[in-house]
Amino acid sequence: MRRYISLKESLRRLDGRAGFAATFLAAATLTGVIMPPSPAAPPKQLVRWTDEGHDWLLVADRQHDRIQAYDARDGRPLGTLDRRSGLADVDRLVLEGRWLVVLGNDGPTRVRLPGLRPQPLAQASR
Repeated sequence: MRRYISLKESLRRLDGRAGFAATFLAAATLTGVIMPPSPAAPPKQLVRWTDEGHDWLLVADRQHDRIQAYDARDGRPLGTLDRRSGLADVDRLVLEGRWLVVLGNDGPTRVRLPGLRPQPLAQASR
């Protein structure tokens, strides 16, 4: 008789674990269905940099991995940074004083403003 009782207890434990697993899977599925997917990053990012004598709009183009600089007052193009200029992958721009930090898959790169010369982060200590 004892073996039959222990079998019932083990079946009850198994039934409880199966119920928990089914509940967990249902909740995970509903969360994936109810929650909207995260929005895709915009293909371009705009940063404004102002300094004495400079008022620039810097546009990061993620699709072509380049940064285009424009005069913010009249819209005149000032220059383009891309792989030929030494710039790597472009995902996001961050301003740090006279430096523009370019974040991407290849690691961060600093660009000296207003010279527009990219440097790897390790060499940009000056």
